[in-house]
Amino acid sequence: MYVERIERVKTYLLGKKIDALLVSNFYNILYLTGFKTLTTDEREAFVLITQNKLYLFSDERYLSKNYKLPTTNYELRLIEPKRGLLVHLKEIVGKEKIKTLGFEAEDLKYYEHFHISQQLAETKLMPTDRTLVKLREIKDEREIALIEKACKITDKCLEDTSKIVKVGVSEKELAFKLEVWLREKGYDLAFDPIVAVDENSAIAHYNTKTGEGIVKKNSVILVDFGVKYKDYLSDITRMIFFGKPTDGITVAYENLLTAQKKTIEKVTVSRKLREPDLFCRETLTARGYPNYPHSTGHGVGLEIHEYPKVSFTSEDDKKIGQVITIEPGVYFSGKWGMRIEDTVVIDDDLTARTLTKYPKEIQII
Repeated sequence: MYVERIERVKTYLLGKKIDALLVSNFYNILYLTGFKTLTTDEREAFVLITQNKLYLFSDERYLSKNYKLPTTNYELRLIEPKRGLLVHLKEIVGKEKIKTLGFEAEDLKYYEHFHISQQLAETKLMPTDRTLVKLREIKDEREIALIEKACKITDKCLEDTSKIVKVGVSEKELAFKLEVWLREKGYDLAFDPIVAVDENSAIAHYNTKTGEGIVKKNSVILVDFGVKYKDYLSDITRMIFFGKPTDGITVAYENLLTAQKKTIEKVTVSRKLREPDLFCRETLTARGYPNYPHSTGHGVGLEIHEYPKVSFTSEDDKKIGQVITIEPGVYFSGKWGMRIEDTVVIDDDLTARTLTKYPKEIQII
């Protein structure tokens, strides 16, 4: 698995006439090597891929003489106070006669680029554009199986947690219960849950951490969360109605549900992933609902938002092995909002298969 991924990178480098690639992104390092550090946003590891070898750089918190990577032909390099990344790079560049060094243009920071260019003055630094994140777009059978397992856990978590909804329960408490349920069973959240009640549900990306919403009689409740299972993620949004909703809310939900289901069907017959987005928006606006202020979907994998894009600006083709979300919404500012979201995989016959199975029929408590 990892050997194949690394070889694909080497093939890309040959085609671009780049001698080596410096990988700085946490998730791309994880994808290529299975190696991960404690935090995602600190520079605790780098990878260098040449035609001869893969080099992994990290410090003694993570690397030891006995550490093994699940790949072949690699070398571990320990980052120490007097022997940092730049020292190692300079040594390897000289030994392997590297004339062009690629870097992740979307990830490497300006000051990092500056210092590398100063130390490797005779090496041409070549920006690469989302090379690895585009490779990650296509999931193999193992990745899809892990995401499918994450979706099954998500369904069960929502089934059990929704039972605690009652008058007086806060948004924060519901979000906390989701996390407790998962952690008690050895799982993690994919991202901070969004639990939004009544007028807060009209805010597409509401921040539950700063919210003060409380469930009341006839409340509209939006729950958007996901599960991390062995590094791979799921994403789901469901609506809960506490007490009988008004006729207008019921009709809006049924129209949204119909549009969401038909949009998943549209994915199956589409070539470009902008087509389902445009179809869904046109379906809802034709019914008199406002255009929603976010994309119809996004890729899911090691990160909760990755390629491909499912939006009206997307140039991405539909491909076997993509995992995406379909999540249209209807929002009325200051009143209420609703969103229905599923995680979906593109199967070998290019059809869209829904992985999140929690029922979408209107749920009234």
